[in-house]
Amino acid sequence: MTLGLSNTIIGAGQPALTRWGATNLDPLLFCTGAVVVAALFCVVFMYSRGELGLVFGRAFRLQLALMSATGTMATSLLLTFGMTRINAIATTILLQSEPIYSLVLATIVVRERPSKRQLLATATILVGIASVFATGGAFSPAWAALMVLFTPLLWQTSHVMGLSMMPPLSPLTVTSGRMIYAALGLGALLVFARPATLPELANVGALTIIAVTGFFVYFLSALTWYGAISRLSLAWTTALVIPAIPLLSILFAVVFLGERATAREILGVLIAIAGVLALVLRADAHRQHPAGDAVEAVHQPLT
Repeated sequence: MTLGLSNTIIGAGQPALTRWGATNLDPLLFCTGAVVVAALFCVVFMYSRGELGLVFGRAFRLQLALMSATGTMATSLLLTFGMTRINAIATTILLQSEPIYSLVLATIVVRERPSKRQLLATATILVGIASVFATGGAFSPAWAALMVLFTPLLWQTSHVMGLSMMPPLSPLTVTSGRMIYAALGLGALLVFARPATLPELANVGALTIIAVTGFFVYFLSALTWYGAISRLSLAWTTALVIPAIPLLSILFAVVFLGERATAREILGVLIAIAGVLALVLRADAHRQHPAGDAVEAVHQPLT
């Protein structure tokens, strides 16, 4: 319960922090810096436990690297660059699409036939998103909105990868693998593609935002999320955090970024939340079957 509540609070700050970093710093520098900070914390914790070698061991290094490339490296790039043009409120609404991807993955990978309830809940989520889209402007330009919209698909895919390794790996090891391999990949990309942006790190304010994002949104959120789902189930953890995160995210965007949510946007996110809750509220809190939980898994927050 404590892990779920912690994840809720951390997750609510994700859109606002990412929007600030995407618009006030070079996007690649911002997401790379945040991941590197998270990776450094992971290295320290893993080394202190004498388990750093697990991240690079033959048994799981390929799986961890693939999960990292899918769920951290690619998603960080998509979300950050998408949010250079899409504000935090619109992003919050678009990210409610994740259960749709989980339903598709469950159908394809687990070969579960969607129930009428699941289809109705999915349709409700789509109605919530479409109600905002119909007003125009909030999801413009389309390319940026699509980058944000497709981010949850990769999150969802990485959840399935991560659950397949727990056990024998611990939540800390899975989190460390995600962050360390992503830091190596994004760091190399930054050095080769945009080395001229590195002097931006001399700004204390910018460096502070990167450090806060890296520690809370990347490191701590991933650790508390995997810790929660390894003890309960993806669906039960989701049922705990789903209602609060979107509403708090919008509140943070209004307070800290000066964004203004329209009545249509508030209505849209409430409709989407109702659809998500319809997928998860009947979940068994102690179910430990990753494949079965895939249909109800919802990522919170970024990693």
